[in-house]
Amino acid sequence: MRKLLIVFLTTLIVASILTGCNMFAKANGVILYGEEQQILDSLEREKDDLAKEDQYKIKVMENDGQQIIVLTDETVQALVKKKLIKEITNQEKGKTKAISSLPKVAEGEGILFAKKEPAALNLEGKDLNVEYEGNLIIGEGRAYGNMFLIVNDADFDSIKGTEKMMALLEYDKDPSADGLDYDVEKTQLVRIQE
Repeated sequence: MRKLLIVFLTTLIVASILTGCNMFAKANGVILYGEEQQILDSLEREKDDLAKEDQYKIKVMENDGQQIIVLTDETVQALVKKKLIKEITNQEKGKTKAISSLPKVAEGEGILFAKKEPAALNLEGKDLNVEYEGNLIIGEGRAYGNMFLIVNDADFDSIKGTEKMMALLEYDKDPSADGLDYDVEKTQLVRIQE
């Protein structure tokens, strides 16, 4: 019985090393979502503990009871570089894989990511050629919106919606150890890789 346990543990360790899987990886970052002033206040309180921070303007819209986060192409490219845009490879097991690139979005176009393609998309009067491109998420799940729409930087200003801010806070330690008291609309623990 003891030998069987040793063989099992050895196999598990070797398999995790060979596949690059790190089951003990801890979060080293937090994404904050909310009003600009809430985010700025949180950044001011955290400034001494931060290794790095980035701020991004986003917009929030409703479509058939679902919340859409509207992001600029530039914002999404920055998140891709930090391996924070992930494809869901197995919905039942919650398996994800960071994507390495996304195509640039041309003016007048958009890319939509959601669990499933919506029957219709209401952009409150903005005429965009939007393509549904699959089930991608930010971080490890849908913490703030049900879907996210990537638009060209030039189209972002003309899209109606509530302006919000998203901030990416990077720490040298696991930020959950001190609690997640940021006083914003939503927080999301993430593992940032560059």
